[in-house]
Amino acid sequence: MTSSLRNRDALPEPRPSAPSGTAGAALPGGARATGAAAGTAQAWATGRWSPRRGGVAEGTAHIADASAVPPSSWRGFGWEVLGAAAVAVAAWFAARALVPVLPAPRTAAVLELAAGTGAAVMTAVAGRVSGSRRAVRMAGAVAGYTVVGPLGAALEPSAGGLWPVVQLVGLLGVVLLLVSAVRRRSPARRPLVVVAAAVLACVVAAVGVLGGLAPTLALAPGVTAAALLAVWAGAGAAGLLALVAGLRRDRPLLRRIGLGFALLATAHAVSVSGVAATVPVAMHLAAAATLLGAAVPFLFSAVRGLWEQREAYRVEAESLRAALDRPAED
Repeated sequence: MTSSLRNRDALPEPRPSAPSGTAGAALPGGARATGAAAGTAQAWATGRWSPRRGGVAEGTAHIADASAVPPSSWRGFGWEVLGAAAVAVAAWFAARALVPVLPAPRTAAVLELAAGTGAAVMTAVAGRVSGSRRAVRMAGAVAGYTVVGPLGAALEPSAGGLWPVVQLVGLLGVVLLLVSAVRRRSPARRPLVVVAAAVLACVVAAVGVLGGLAPTLALAPGVTAAALLAVWAGAGAAGLLALVAGLRRDRPLLRRIGLGFALLATAHAVSVSGVAATVPVAMHLAAAATLLGAAVPFLFSAVRGLWEQREAYRVEAESLRAALDRPAED
């Protein structure tokens, strides 16, 4: 199935091709293909062929130079950076206008919560539909950040108590899921998202119980700030790793998710530096728009892939029916 983030699961071993100069690559039916068809078969056997991404030309180009960044990836990344910058500038002007009326950080947190929830749900649904474990893990990373980031800022539970512990554990889970999503292959179906969600739920429950028993219990502000800065640095590094991997492999979802988390880490560093509150607010909204912009095309791509697969099955069934209805030749 085609999607903006395709699995690289092992494909069946291709039939051995003929020697160079005689016949081309072997097709599944046993026939030999030459010229462009041979390039298609070779690209399909290596898992690098896609009818939506250029077919033979791009597939053979990837075979020739797998380490180079495709020009389409650079162009897409440029447009994504421009879009994030435009959203940041517009959000900065809007935050400055809202400061006398509404608290800009909390309003931005509510908008970021809505965008993060939508991005996580759409990415998870499309990942399950397309069979992409990487997409599901990235959806888990977005959901984890949404719980410990904008949800906490919108509900304001971090005014005291042990909420920073929840933030630290949630961000560590985000880093783990992002790093695992960058890997090309997953050797087994490891329920990393389920495990991370279970650990975060247990920590939230424990913090809630301790907060009820000892309301004055809290971490030292200096230790909390240093720990959060270190974990956010790890999240930013994981985001940059995903961004670079998405650039090299021309994976829009991986590239955009990485850009979003790199922006989030930068926004946290800027907020710690003590600049005006409108600047990190604008960067947070730009990151949320980037995550949402990664989820929507991926969902449409997964739905289109389902439709294409259904059409392929229908054509194959009609061909088989026509072959069965045709009278047998002596």
